[in-house]
Amino acid sequence: MGPAIRTAAKWGFIIGIVNLVWLYLAYYLGLHTNGIVVFQIFIAVWVALTFVGFVLALRSVKRPSPSVGYLGGLAAGAVAALVSALVAVLAQIGYFRMVHPEWPQVMEAQTRDHFTAQGLTPEEVEQRVAQAREYFTLSNYATSSAMAALLLGIVLSAVILLFLRRRSIVGPNVVLAN
Repeated sequence: MGPAIRTAAKWGFIIGIVNLVWLYLAYYLGLHTNGIVVFQIFIAVWVALTFVGFVLALRSVKRPSPSVGYLGGLAAGAVAALVSALVAVLAQIGYFRMVHPEWPQVMEAQTRDHFTAQGLTPEEVEQRVAQAREYFTLSNYATSSAMAALLLGIVLSAVILLFLRRRSIVGPNVVLAN
């Protein structure tokens, strides 16, 4: 494993841990229990944290290795994304098992309240609650978290690398012109 890949794996772990901390902190701040709409704030912060993490990761990969081009940077970004995806699965396991084991029931209740307030019939509400019961599971969250971390990491890497290619990256003793 080359230095660029090791650096990417390290940053993937850091990104994953930062996202794990944000997931748990968001719960303790009440973002997971104060309604479905408030949860959108959680998602926006998650994307912002992930973006900053990948900028730092890719800069750390490219700074000491001037020979890392776009495809090499994309490979490093994919490694970081894969590692962060693995941490995301572990984060969901911890969340469902220790931090907020009643999450599925909370989401069932919020679904019931939301669709009742929308004026749906009791049968329609219960149909939506049954769908929520099937969706808000550890298995679905672990899978979707891993896929989201992997896809977001790769897409962010592809976009970030376009900008890193056009700018010089100045390090303590290194100038990398792209």
